[in-house]
Amino acid sequence: MNQDTTDVSLVKWALGGAALGALTMFLMDPDRGNRRRALAKDKAYSMAVRTRKQIDAKTRDLANRAKGLRAEAKHLVSGDSSGSDTAGDTNASPNAK
Repeated sequence: MNQDTTDVSLVKWALGGAALGALTMFLMDPDRGNRRRALAKDKAYSMAVRTRKQIDAKTRDLANRAKGLRAEAKHLVSGDSSGSDTAGDTNASPNAK
């Protein structure tokens, strides 16, 4: 192994350890540590809720797009060339032509 890569790796480990120690000191502070931990917990929970809502919205969007594509494919396969968008509409007036 090259001496330069060993030195860089050692520096990365040292900086990582120092950062982890600073974070531990920050969160375990006897004066304000409880508040900081509660705030971090609240932010993590909020981020999880936002992420879940975004995933749900994307899932619904994709399901609706797939349903639309299925309807278009069914329309193309059926050979309906009337061009009317109300062909399958159950609310359309039976006298309308």
